[in-house]
Amino acid sequence: MHLINPQTVIEKMEGVVEIKSYLNKIKIIKNLYLKGANTASEICTEVGISLPTVNSLLGDLMNSGEVIKHGRAESQGGRKPDLYRLAENAFYVLSVDLSRFNVNMALYSCSHTVAFPKESHKITLNNEKETFDTLCEYIEGYLVKTGIPSEKVIAIGISMPGLIDSVGGVNYTYLKFGKKTLLENLESRFEKKIFLENDARAMTLAEYKFGSEHSYKNVLGIFIGWGIGLGIIIDGKIYQGASGFAGEFAHSPIFESREITCTCGKKGCLEAVASGTAIVRMAGDAIKLDQESILARMVRDHQGELEPGLVVEAALAGDQRAITILSEAGLDLGRGISILIQLLNPELIIIGGSVAEANQYLITPIQQALNIYSMAKSRERSQLALYQLGEDVGLMGGVAVVTEKLFKDVINRLG
Repeated sequence: MHLINPQTVIEKMEGVVEIKSYLNKIKIIKNLYLKGANTASEICTEVGISLPTVNSLLGDLMNSGEVIKHGRAESQGGRKPDLYRLAENAFYVLSVDLSRFNVNMALYSCSHTVAFPKESHKITLNNEKETFDTLCEYIEGYLVKTGIPSEKVIAIGISMPGLIDSVGGVNYTYLKFGKKTLLENLESRFEKKIFLENDARAMTLAEYKFGSEHSYKNVLGIFIGWGIGLGIIIDGKIYQGASGFAGEFAHSPIFESREITCTCGKKGCLEAVASGTAIVRMAGDAIKLDQESILARMVRDHQGELEPGLVVEAALAGDQRAITILSEAGLDLGRGISILIQLLNPELIIIGGSVAEANQYLITPIQQALNIYSMAKSRERSQLALYQLGEDVGLMGGVAVVTEKLFKDVINRLG
């Protein structure tokens, strides 16, 4: 099977029947990749291919090594049916999780598990070609270390901050240089299918697909790191908006009475008062008032580098000023989220990111603000929950983007 560029396979095929067989194999692989082990009859029902055809194609895929048998399913009366799943080494997906100052990468197998230890590097996102080249060198070096044949890595999913049009492959905030889009630059460099997505949307999709089991179809993901990101899922699908920019909630001017200027240049944005950047600013002021506080000592032990995670760590250790800072940020976040509840009436609101590690020091004031600012009837079915995937949520976001788009892209080109 060739999933990276099926056109090269099609050119060697003879006739419509062979192309249709290839397309049906892609559909079976998609089913097993998204759902895990499955029976032939379930694949038949879910994919819309006749059972004799499914059995024949499964035989072909087992002979070529993509599919293996995986025990037997529960009997529905009679003989227990065989279960089939993708072989662990059938193919791999590389996930790249970019933040403003760091890049993480990991190789994932067909079962969405890490196949090679993840790697991290410091990087400062900007619009310089040298930064793009450095990023590519990190990725290339990592792929070489894995020892996995290049053709086995079928796609790269990239989760990153910025104003991103994932369909057009453009990041209007970072790595913007020359005449080509970021996606064009990446695909010409790696000669693989690459999927680019805003980090908040990618992480929301990851939590929706791979987090705790649920039946919700309308979900918001709010991730607080240095900035604040929002992902929106409506009727089970990630919402992009007309230009791909849906979710720029952080730069809504909610607090006009505040004189703090946001990174976007406006005053009163939610991000200016409740993001990790705002928390670090407030923590810096708190350290000046008490040089011997828990937070101040932690910063000194950290070579003077103050970041959101340190403020959270200090709060969890009992630093009262850190707790107050997080509480203030939580109240402001809750006020902003109450607007989203009024507009979108979500079933689940996921709070994630490094600042969310503060747990109840952040969640409790958010809930208090929701009780104050949102209508009781609007919020009564909106559950507030912490993210489940922890520090790997960004990497799983890259995987989620690939699972969402890769097979759809291939099938659309062939169908």
